[in-house]
Amino acid sequence: MKKGWIAATAAAVLCLAGVGLGIWKVNSKVNALAETVAQVQSEEAQREKAQDKNSVIPDLDPGTDGWMITQFGDPAGQQEMCYTITTENGLVIVDGGFDYEVPRLREIISAYGNSVEAWILTHYHPDHMTAFLDIYEDPQGITIHHVYAPERAELELMQKKAPWDDFSMLDRFDSLEIPELEYLHKGDEVDLLGLKMNVLSAYNKEMESMTKDLMNDGSLLFTVSGKEETMLFCADVGVSLSKSLVEEYGEKLKADYVQMGHHGFGGLGKKFYKLVAPRAAFFDAPDWLVNGEGDRNTKEKEALMRKLGCTIFSYYTTPNQILLK
Repeated sequence: MKKGWIAATAAAVLCLAGVGLGIWKVNSKVNALAETVAQVQSEEAQREKAQDKNSVIPDLDPGTDGWMITQFGDPAGQQEMCYTITTENGLVIVDGGFDYEVPRLREIISAYGNSVEAWILTHYHPDHMTAFLDIYEDPQGITIHHVYAPERAELELMQKKAPWDDFSMLDRFDSLEIPELEYLHKGDEVDLLGLKMNVLSAYNKEMESMTKDLMNDGSLLFTVSGKEETMLFCADVGVSLSKSLVEEYGEKLKADYVQMGHHGFGGLGKKFYKLVAPRAAFFDAPDWLVNGEGDRNTKEKEALMRKLGCTIFSYYTTPNQILLK
């Protein structure tokens, strides 16, 4: 009798445990499903927010007071680099970013009579030149008068030094055979709508012994100078060149505004930015790149620039604009 009672009790306990386990599994699945739905809804809201921001075309006409420089990008998107430089009757585009910038760029170009005075490609990564390739391959009446870009190392060498890198745009770019293309080198000067463009660094053979990251470090690093002010574009130039740039240029690096190297993470060092000593710094980085975990030091760079007294422009507030005088 006692053994029968124990067996019955054990069976009941096992049954209840099974029911409990089943309920726990159901609850876990429900909770997981709820989390997935919430994540999808959040991502959808971010996409809608990004689309809304991508539809914004800011005032691009600075009148006669200077040159309007506009930073594009959105906080829900990927890292990219997309800037315009505009006057009353002229348009320059720097890089252009991913393909989702194409509709906005077409609208801007349309406002300038479907004419781009110059398109500057700092280097050959997708987050910098995909929009350019899409528009150049299908211009739809757009005329681009000048295309400026750096030369680059041999593909085999770049792949050997940086097998992790993305070289997917190179064949596509080379296949276009762009007659408007002019390669720029260190020391070159170009007139951009009355601005003086001065190339401080660009790919050359010497870099092959200085860095493994030949694509990024071979970027065009240049200033654009108006009558009173200067902005420094660092593109994706990184820490490997920081010391040599400091030694070569010193206080000549001084600029009123700076576009942070490599989107604000990694990139150029403290001494470099202390010499630039700008009033404002542009970070081409969304939230995950600024606040994400890992070895990225974007927050440190942001803190450095704030310590230098900079106003910070980021994807949180794009499109961002300054009037370069």
